[in-house]
Amino acid sequence: MAKISTAEHVESTAYALLRQQGFTLHAIESGAGSTPLLVASNQEHEFRGHSALEILGLIAVFQAYGEDWHPTEDDAEHRFKYWDSRDEDSD
Repeated sequence: MAKISTAEHVESTAYALLRQQGFTLHAIESGAGSTPLLVASNQEHEFRGHSALEILGLIAVFQAYGEDWHPTEDDAEHRFKYWDSRDEDSD
């Protein structure tokens, strides 16, 4: 069983994977006092996030759902139930 957590060495692997998938990478300012955004783009798409791992997640969402990536009400409800159940477990 693999166990991987977000960490610096995994972030470096994520950058490498984005480059292997044909994305060019650059950072842009996102506002005064804000963390810059990493931009990964190819000839067809542009994805923005605060890390290469976030961008890989965005790409996975887009690959799974395409232009219709917006969550349904059911999706949102399940997400909130997960976080609500975590609060109950910590009591």
